Amino acid sequence: MRLRELDLPSRYIQKLEGAGYDTLFPPQEQAVHVGLLGDRNMVLAIPTASGKTLIALLAVIKALQRNQKAVYIVPLKALAEEKYQDMKELGINVALTTGDYDSANTYLKQYDVVVTTSEKCDSLLRHDVTFFDEVHLVVADEVHLLDDPGRGPTLEMILSKMKGKRILALSATISNASDLAQWLDAELVTSEWRPVPLRKGVFHEAIIVFEDGPEQIISHGDPCVTLAVDSLKKGQVLFFVNTRKSTQAVASRIARSLKNMITCEPLHFSDSIYRSVLQECSLRGVSFHHAGLKRQDRLLIEEAFKANQLKVLVATPTLAAGINLPARRVVVRDVKRFYQNLGYYFIPTLEIQQMMGRAGRPRYDSEGEAILVAKNQEDVDQLFGRYIFAEPERISSKLASQPALRTHLLALMASDYMKSEEDLRKFFSKTLYVHQNGEEYVYDTINQARDYLERHNLVQGFEATPFGRRVSQLYIDPASAVVLRQALQNDMLPIGILHAVSACPDMPGLYLRRGDFSEYDLLTEEHKESFLLPIPDTWEEPELYEIFLSQVKTASLLSMWVEEVDEKEICTHFSVGPGDLYRMREAATWLLYSFGEIARLFSHPQADIRKLRVRLKYGIKEELLPLVRIKNIGRVRARSLYDHGFETLQDIKKASLSELESIVGEGIARSVLDQLAGNVD
Repeated sequence: MRLRELDLPSRYIQKLEGAGYDTLFPPQEQAVHVGLLGDRNMVLAIPTASGKTLIALLAVIKALQRNQKAVYIVPLKALAEEKYQDMKELGINVALTTGDYDSANTYLKQYDVVVTTSEKCDSLLRHDVTFFDEVHLVVADEVHLLDDPGRGPTLEMILSKMKGKRILALSATISNASDLAQWLDAELVTSEWRPVPLRKGVFHEAIIVFEDGPEQIISHGDPCVTLAVDSLKKGQVLFFVNTRKSTQAVASRIARSLKNMITCEPLHFSDSIYRSVLQECSLRGVSFHHAGLKRQDRLLIEEAFKANQLKVLVATPTLAAGINLPARRVVVRDVKRFYQNLGYYFIPTLEIQQMMGRAGRPRYDSEGEAILVAKNQEDVDQLFGRYIFAEPERISSKLASQPALRTHLLALMASDYMKSEEDLRKFFSKTLYVHQNGEEYVYDTINQARDYLERHNLVQGFEATPFGRRVSQLYIDPASAVVLRQALQNDMLPIGILHAVSACPDMPGLYLRRGDFSEYDLLTEEHKESFLLPIPDTWEEPELYEIFLSQVKTASLLSMWVEEVDEKEICTHFSVGPGDLYRMREAATWLLYSFGEIARLFSHPQADIRKLRVRLKYGIKEELLPLVRIKNIGRVRARSLYDHGFETLQDIKKASLSELESIVGEGIARSVLDQLAGNVD
């Protein structure tokens, strides 16, 4: 079936054809026959690269043809940006929103389609339960992430609230897709078809054992080097390894092995701790990718790989759930990862199959190859049984965890979704949690979360207190709010404030490493009068004291940032990547905002908190606060101005253009003077 045969507006069809779409893939055609352009809910469980995005676009276009609005929900910001661009290029009146959880964003209602993440969508509903009343179609991408302990509960709550609208749920191949379809009262479309056939195999000692027989290749010793060199005869190769250190080590080994084979133009990376090794690898068409890299570096690597400038990419599994980066061959070196309390254990089958599904580039490859690496001969059969021939795991609700339940139960009460026991049972009967587990066991678990909320004065009965309502709007874990309320005092020093923030469950923290105990024990003793939370007794509560010290370590990292310590020095000292530092700063900045709002609610002074929040945002000492009020003046330019004697806005106002040009450059200097003269907003 061709696109132009569908009953859809020609202006969209023409643009889709211009983007390379013409004939529907079998799963897409199957979806149309089942009722994609109708009004039924639908669950699609089909392989990676088999056309889920076009299916969603066709459903959105049909909704627009009927003057209906749509919301498109994805798990990651990078995916949201990708889907937003897809629709913008079609001429759709589309908005993208992924941040600022303490805003109602009413302007979004003027758009026909809103692309957002699960968390932002949930936040919008918390501020206004009627926000999506005019929306008819809800597209939930990567819906198999209902099984994810972190993101799953939020997506489940959204879909439960959206029941009554048309839901189009897109998923990877899962074993209980019919269960999800039954929960959503949806038609089910399943398929194993792929646009590029996929050969799966296991590598060991210079032999790739494919499903259809073994294949001998030339060994270069190291398995990854061997597979990389062999792959280059056919196309690009994507490696998955289980740690960040491994991405760098494997990429470097492969790059060295290609020294006399490939020479490329170097990519230009930002000035970070990874810069030299990234540039050196890029000379051989090789790179690595993980969450510790700066965002601009990750984007540069992704674009270079898409453009075939990079031939080999070594990544952690997080890339498999991210944007679309197919390769001719995918190699999964590590099938185990470290889990807290479990040690090293096998990665779930669904996740490994998602990685393998990246193999085969549509329009470039006649087939893709997905290869697992065995450490010994016994592993070969085990890997076939566990990952290649196995069914992926069943998707199950993760709403049972107390942190998830207390967070979403508070949100339901704060936004007046429920006001009685009857309302509670009626709402939760819509969830996958109840669908899969039955009612009685579920309500016992829910009541534990209710008890927690009542005990900490976040709710009374079925009504949120002013404290509970504000906490829900701030989009933080109620347990974080309890910590911040406990920390409220009249006199608050930066280290105490930063420690309180670091003690929140919402804050990504640092672990104590071997040798850290004495350093942070001494730091705790030095600042014991400054902490806003009680210090556990070293002897009576040793485990709690270690947790406290790990929080002090996190606070120390943030403290170094606001004291203007160089980013590379911080990353080296704490063994974190620039991307980690950025995420920790973002989380801490939001928690400081929340801390200020909670202080205001309880009539406590907020000046110290708000001042520190600005310092954390820019990474500056207090003396630079006036200067960063100027647009385009951040930590580096503000420090340079201050060190040249321009300590206040009045000092800068009196400066000549030439004086400022010598410090911050011509364009910035003119902008600064225009701002201070009141010529710009």
